[in-house]
Amino acid sequence: MINLRNVSKFYYKKGMIASGISKVNLQLDMGEFVVITGESGSGKSTLLNVISGLDTYEEGEMYIDGRQTSHFMEKDFAEYRKKYIGNVFQNFNLVGSYTVYQNIELILLINGYNRQDIKKRVNEILARVDLTSHAKTKASKLSGGQKQRVAIARALAKETDIIVADEPTGNLDSASAEEIVKLLHEISKDKLVIVVTHNYEQFAPYVTRKIKMHDGKIAEDLRVNQGAPVVAEESAEVQATGKPARTRKRATGKISAGSKLRLGLRNTFNVVPKFVLLLIVFTFVCAAVSSQYTSYLAQRAEAGNLGYNSYFINTSLDRIVLKKADNSKFTAEDYESISNVYNVKTVAEYDILLDMSIYLGDDEFYYDVAPRSIDEFKGKLVAGRMPAKPGEVILSGSKDDYNLSGDMLGKNLNREYQVQYSIMERTMKLTVVGIAYKKQADSLSNVTDVYMDNNYLNDIMAETYHDHSDLKVTINKKVQEVYAGDSMYNILPSNQVDEGKIVTSAEVGNYYKDGKATGKNIKVKVSNIYYEKAKELEVQGTYNKKNFDKYSDLDFEMYSGIMFVNPKDYSKFFTHDNYQASVYVQDKDIVDETKVALETLGYVALPIKDVLIQIISDVVAMLQLPIAIIVILGLFFIAYFVIRLILRSRTGYFSILRMLGMNMKAMRRITDVELLVVMTLAYGIFMAVAMLSTYGYIHVEQIVNLVKYMKPVHYGILYGVLLIMSYLISGKFSRSLFKKSAMGTYREVE
Repeated sequence: MINLRNVSKFYYKKGMIASGISKVNLQLDMGEFVVITGESGSGKSTLLNVISGLDTYEEGEMYIDGRQTSHFMEKDFAEYRKKYIGNVFQNFNLVGSYTVYQNIELILLINGYNRQDIKKRVNEILARVDLTSHAKTKASKLSGGQKQRVAIARALAKETDIIVADEPTGNLDSASAEEIVKLLHEISKDKLVIVVTHNYEQFAPYVTRKIKMHDGKIAEDLRVNQGAPVVAEESAEVQATGKPARTRKRATGKISAGSKLRLGLRNTFNVVPKFVLLLIVFTFVCAAVSSQYTSYLAQRAEAGNLGYNSYFINTSLDRIVLKKADNSKFTAEDYESISNVYNVKTVAEYDILLDMSIYLGDDEFYYDVAPRSIDEFKGKLVAGRMPAKPGEVILSGSKDDYNLSGDMLGKNLNREYQVQYSIMERTMKLTVVGIAYKKQADSLSNVTDVYMDNNYLNDIMAETYHDHSDLKVTINKKVQEVYAGDSMYNILPSNQVDEGKIVTSAEVGNYYKDGKATGKNIKVKVSNIYYEKAKELEVQGTYNKKNFDKYSDLDFEMYSGIMFVNPKDYSKFFTHDNYQASVYVQDKDIVDETKVALETLGYVALPIKDVLIQIISDVVAMLQLPIAIIVILGLFFIAYFVIRLILRSRTGYFSILRMLGMNMKAMRRITDVELLVVMTLAYGIFMAVAMLSTYGYIHVEQIVNLVKYMKPVHYGILYGVLLIMSYLISGKFSRSLFKKSAMGTYREVE
């Protein structure tokens, strides 16, 4: 039945190779009751796992009923286990949330039995192992002896030729152990039973063959309780060809679609905490995705109805926003070409900063200002003088602004303000030396401009890229994702750090075995919609509370996880290159002609007046939709990792299914059903709340706003997104279960 020729199994761990079994030659036949003994680490369990197809082997050949197995893939071993092997495990490996009946039924479902045959077969097996009265008892409520009886019943249920048992009495009292030994002996009369045990004496009266393992090899192979060795009639042929004269015919039943559905539904509700967690996550995704999409629809409606656009703070009607068709950065040649276009008055290189604001103020005054280049200032001063030093600036705002008129003019002049221009609370000091008024049309945006030196603008640009970039830090092969505003693993510049170096908190040393980060390399990767940059930096040193102020004047308690790099390296990560520009025209009446001229040069042009006048601007939609998609994708990945983490808590269950012979395709379908059911229930809850809100039964403002712009087609899109997400998660999780052998996956659970 089983023929091993020079079979070896090796284990690889941390670059070291260990031998599980070495050059094993063994032939096992039907009707034998074989016991494999040996001290711990002798290779007996490894041999059993190889024979049962739970583990692979690297050398030699194993024949099963005359078939070679060295070429077997995981799906072949799964089929082998399903057809030939009945497993009895030391730790039982029952599904604790299933009843005794369901545990035995499970193996029959996997093997394609129909419902009528299953009921008859399970009842017969229960009677044989004296567990009929416990059919509806949860496996987790049974004693050790009863659990082992269920394990044996499960092994018997599908009528395989081979029963393998790993320490079947190891966790039992002497009375229970004796019953299990007798039961295995009874089974062995028409099957091949292979048992691994430390306690040979328990089995000695019943076994027909004793095999002793030592150091991965067979040290002893004796026929016992029968006198002369029992040799199968066809052994000579098997030894010569590896093929028996007769091949048994076995059913090749596959788990039916109905059985997959049944198991999926059962798994949905049998572990209540898991079900509740999945339901909460899917409900959150429903609400979050709808919220983002509703926000997108609301912004479009607001832009059309009110002439307002949330993307542009500077809504000067003589402004045209530009980007290059290939999304590349603007060069000096581009600016020169744009400047030569008829009707172009000025070119704003730092376009991104036109639609952002920074905080400028002191204990008495406070302004929300838009940073501009001093090179763009074309107005006239109403007070003060032009800047003469880099830190001197001009304020330009509405003459109706109280702080920029009357007696307040003098109070603003030569006043030093602190500017906060980063989520990370980075600041700079600027001195107002001149004040100007905007033209009436320009002042409609109600934004105060601050004109400053380009070096200061470059710092603000760098922080703008910093605040809108994804940051990944790899420490000893572990990737840490950093989100905007996070202090942990984020980076800031410090003149105390050498170029190509990085300074981290002392806690980073915990990532390394020696507890030291200094001298190690840390990879920093920055990516945004424009570019992606990565660099490995050597840890120059670490800081703690005592020396933190050497690198920064920030609060240690709030920013203790920050990392510091040299300003040059920081500048390389967060470039001040411009990927978007704006032009201001002289004559607003011919903005459209200017737009056409710019498009002729190969630029994508958006006049601000079009955004405010049109109900929906194609360019506005182009800007809004990707952002909505990015946010939804972000929600998807968050949900994906949370759901996958919840599913990983059930890896033990899925490992049992693998060992019982279920293949990846069937396992995925079961997971598909489980996630689909929970997702649909969450969607149903969300829809019920939405409908109650729509018809006025719920008056919570957040919920009313959430469904205000949603239409039936949008709910359909939402369900489609959830469906795709569930399908992708199921596939990814199922594939991860089959990256290793069945035993390899099971060891990870242990």
